[in-house]
Amino acid sequence: MIYLHKLLPLLVSPLGLMTALMILALLLKRRWPAYAAMAVVFLCSFPLTARSIWMNLESEYPYQPMSAVPKADAVLVLSGMLGGFESEYGYITEWGDPDRFFVGVQLIQLGKADRLIFTRGQMPWSNSPPEGELLKQKAIEMGLASEQILLTSVVSNTAEESIAVKSVMEQNGFNEIILVTSSFHLPRAKLLFDEVGIETYPYPTDFKAANTRLDWLDFIPSADAFRNTSSGIREYIGRLYYWLKFA
Repeated sequence: MIYLHKLLPLLVSPLGLMTALMILALLLKRRWPAYAAMAVVFLCSFPLTARSIWMNLESEYPYQPMSAVPKADAVLVLSGMLGGFESEYGYITEWGDPDRFFVGVQLIQLGKADRLIFTRGQMPWSNSPPEGELLKQKAIEMGLASEQILLTSVVSNTAEESIAVKSVMEQNGFNEIILVTSSFHLPRAKLLFDEVGIETYPYPTDFKAANTRLDWLDFIPSADAFRNTSSGIREYIGRLYYWLKFA
């Protein structure tokens, strides 16, 4: 199922739409689908397009100071921050977007909860260790005690994380958690955690569209903007899927 979840959004992504239009142009021997494909690429390559999408995705959960966060039984940090590669020295871990991790650790250090939960995120095709195991070691290196940190079973997406976290909460008698993840990801994550009956206080981090000032670079197409637009559309597809599923 995880393979299907990863492949289906590609079909309605800018790249998938562009590919479909180019194939249509070849089959029909018409130019208009090719022109439409070029228009899709051009529109999605504007930084202004990408930023508009991400500002909307992050609008539901804006930044809030940690001092405003109420105390809970545990802080939960969702996976999705680490990458890495194999080398002659073994598997090398590299940060992607580390904000979730550092925010989670800081909340514990501020006394917002006694326990920190990491999910053991791992894709079926990955040969890397589960992410939570690596994050636990890094948290210990930052001064947290091993017994403060709990790990879930191995998971591969947010829906599986919600089920695995519920099991950890039941085992430890937890009633409420502080849910830490990227701002754009919080609406979908909270929907899934609400669905399994977990009481959460959502705390956003990893903002990608904090700068709202326009400049001339916003009107220059770029590969980075195309990638960001595609990622934003993918998140919309994920939200739509679960909203329809739980409607």
